[in-house]
Amino acid sequence: MRTVGIVLAAGGQGLRMGAPVPKQFLTIDGLPVYRKALLPFLESPGVGAIAIGMPEAYADTVKRDLEADYPDRMASGRLDVFVGGARRQDTVDRGVRLLFDRFPELFGALVHDAARPFLTPEILAETLRALGEGKAVGVGIPVADTLWRTEGTEGALVRVAEIVPREHMVAAQTPQGAPRDLFLGALDQARLKEREFTDEASLFLGAGIPFHLVLGSGRNRKITRPEDLSL
Repeated sequence: MRTVGIVLAAGGQGLRMGAPVPKQFLTIDGLPVYRKALLPFLESPGVGAIAIGMPEAYADTVKRDLEADYPDRMASGRLDVFVGGARRQDTVDRGVRLLFDRFPELFGALVHDAARPFLTPEILAETLRALGEGKAVGVGIPVADTLWRTEGTEGALVRVAEIVPREHMVAAQTPQGAPRDLFLGALDQARLKEREFTDEASLFLGAGIPFHLVLGSGRNRKITRPEDLSL
């Protein structure tokens, strides 16, 4: 079986939550958000290694916690914690290269937001299948709500300029990733051209790599505000 590496991007501070700790450390179903997000990857036979990018202030604590619960995986390096970068793309670049350097047998890599703790095994399996076919791939869902484009403000109000047709519009989710050569080539090109990317889809498309969609789920939401923890 072709196996892939997973970069769990957990380096952000989650300031919109207004919590005393980054949102990936808030508790949901009795687990920190990042630990719940980790579970489907630990349980998937298609995942060969996992690297978790954490803020520097939390990396050692997380590593000790994981060593207590997953001693064999941590000792083998198949589960590891690294210090994330200043930007999400820096964390992704660091984590992907770490996995490919350490485990040359990995066919590709996927990046998942640690703030998405509700990924289902079925969606993960379909994403792994598409990646195993050599495709750059990500998860998304069709936009259900009407979209407005805004411009300017009038006092406390934002002015709506037009309605944006939602046909063919998709809300991006994670995981997103690609086979080894495509991923490394896109990262190298982004470094060379000093190009910023907000997610892996923008990384691959910016490098001229076709990108494909696996249908996600509304449950695979990103935790951004307190109410997301209980919905």
